Formats: sequence, C-alpha cells, structure tokens
Amino acid sequence: MRRQTPIAHALYAHLFPHPTPNDPPSFSAHLARNLVPEVRIEVATFYGDLNSVEARYPGLNYCYPPHRMRLGRFKHHKRLFDAFDNLGLTYNEILEFCCWEGTKWARERYEKDEGIKVEDTTGDDIKPYVDRRELRQEEFARRHSIHRQTDISVIVEEADGALSSHPAEEDEEMSDESEAEVAEDGDAAENEAHVEAVAAEQHIQEVESRRDQAVTQRIIAAWEQGQSLPAEIEQYLKEQSDRGTLRSGGINLRALLDASRVHHGYALLPPPIAESSTTAAAASSAVSTRAAV
Repeated sequence: MRRQTPIAHALYAHLFPHPTPNDPPSFSAHLARNLVPEVRIEVATFYGDLNSVEARYPGLNYCYPPHRMRLGRFKHHKRLFDAFDNLGLTYNEILEFCCWEGTKWARERYEKDEGIKVEDTTGDDIKPYVDRRELRQEEFARRHSIHRQTDISVIVEEADGALSSHPAEEDEEMSDESEAEVAEDGDAAENEAHVEAVAAEQHIQEVESRRDQAVTQRIIAAWEQGQSLPAEIEQYLKEQSDRGTLRSGGINLRALLDASRVHHGYALLPPPIAESSTTAAAASSAVSTRAAV
C-alpha cells in the first residue's frame, strides 16, 4: 500500500514543523545543504581519501545499523533517522527514497553502468575472534600440574638368553631436569647469601665510621676547652687547627688513638664493633665464672 503523502513531504513536515527563514524551503534543499555535506565528511573521515572506487561509492545503507551509527554522529542525520522511526517507514521505502550521493543506490547504479563489482574491504583487516581464556586456563594448568617421577626399568632379553635392565629414557630426562633445577636453586641461594653478607659488612663499616666521627668531634671539643690529652694527640690537633682543617669533618683519630692506647694503656675511642663483641663476650664469661665460685 503506497502512502498518500510523498515521503519527502512527510519528512520535511516532521523535520521542520514550523519553518523559519533560515530553514531550507524543501527536503531537496535540506538534502543539498545539510545531508550530502555530512555524507562527504563521514566518507573522508572513514577512508581518508577518494582515490579508490570504494571511497567514491561507499554504499551507505540507511537501514543498516552500523551505517546508521556512523552517520548518526551528525546532527541532521540523527534527526533524519529519528523521523524514519517516528513515521514508521519500511525497509523498502527507505531504500527507494535514499537515492543520493554515497548511498547504496549510487553504488548499485555504478556497478550496473560499469559492469563491475565494488569490493567492500572494510572488514578485511579484522581477524577471526579467538577466545584466549581457554588458552590461559590450559597454560595455567600446565604450569601448576604435578609431575611425579617414577623409576621404570625395561627388561630386555639379550641374544644369549641373559636379562639386562635398562632405565627408561624419560626417567633420565626428568632426572636431568630435576638436577638442573636443584643447581639453579643452589646458585640463587648462594648469590642471595653473598649479597646479604656484603650488605651487612657495609652497614658495620658505616656504623663504625659514624661512631668514630662522633667521638672525634667530642675529643676536639674537649681539647678546645683546655682538657688534658696525650701529647701526640694535642700536637696533632694543634697542627690541624693551624691548617684550618680541624672542623672540616675529614679527621679520624682512630689510628692515632689506638697507638696512644698501646703506649699509655688507655683508649679515648671505643674499639671496633668486632673487637667490642669479643671483649663483651670475655667479660660475660668472667662474670659467670666469679658467680660460680
């Protein structure tokens, strides 16, 4: 059943119920002013240029949902599709009505006139969908599966009737893999222990250096206040004071004061950490012996 009112008039009345002087006077003017420019923008955006036959004749189908989605980004096409739906136009009515540049009608007419088929390359670069969830599950199961090693021997009867036992090759391969894994674990543990030992040694050195510097600064302050110190230490501090390097922070009296302890029988600096630990252990042992007596 054909409509009494032409589709162009019905669409124009729906799109412009109260036309103003700025609105197009008819649907043909609306098509030339608004719809065709939007089609050209969409084709240029989608294909990039018009060097191919497919770009010149994109074959936009105003009933095909993906094409509607592409063109629906534009204001006038969005209103046109809403008018199609509100007026209840059928599939054939829309196809027969949409006969302008860039539509399916233009491509079919070109193919009929030229006797060729315009190839649609839109989905050529889209590969088939692969559900990788199953692949990940298989990989996870393979990595976390339990491999049990068993001793299997194959009994082979020799030509002279004697029996000989030969271990299976699979067990040998599994044994080699296990030995390799154990060796790798051992190397990793050894490297980790070495790193921890180096870090501990560096920490001890830093602690000793900070302690020596702190005590050195206290000795310098005591000397400046007039307290009595060994002669060689006072001479050394006096020389450093004359040079202006007494408070530079680079003076370490460890070696000088250790020598003073040897000559005078006392020390102004505490012994290093290792020596302190040994002395503390000896003192603790002596106290325990006295308590036992």
